[in-house]
Amino acid sequence: MASVPAIPGKTVRQIKPLAKPRNNFERVAWILMRYSGLALVFLSLSHFWMQHIIVGTHQIMSADTARRWGIIGQLPSLENVIWRLYYAVILGLAMLHGLNGLRQVVGDYFRSTAYKAIMVAAVVLIGFVAIWGFVALYAGAKLITK
Repeated sequence: MASVPAIPGKTVRQIKPLAKPRNNFERVAWILMRYSGLALVFLSLSHFWMQHIIVGTHQIMSADTARRWGIIGQLPSLENVIWRLYYAVILGLAMLHGLNGLRQVVGDYFRSTAYKAIMVAAVVLIGFVAIWGFVALYAGAKLITK
């Protein structure tokens, strides 16, 4: 902000426009945070509603998961595919949203070598968790009977 004398004795503040970014990465990351956060609110609340209100917290059994995801070794039905996609979207958005948020926070506190090391470790860890999550969704659930 710069001060420019417009009328003698009065100061008028003039706002300079922000410099154009060199790339759109930060803009895209900012938009990703807003939209993925909004989507995650609705997806997680719908998951909570289905699991804890409709089914009931104390009535959740492994058979419910096996019914939704399909049983390991069997061909999935259309319903299983829809449920798997639903949970895959939640998993993917949560991983991207969390990694992007971590990138912002780590960037505030660390520079250069430490930042890169922390982000490499975070990407590896989040990638590992996401891959195993997608493998579990793809494979289905094990039906546990007593």
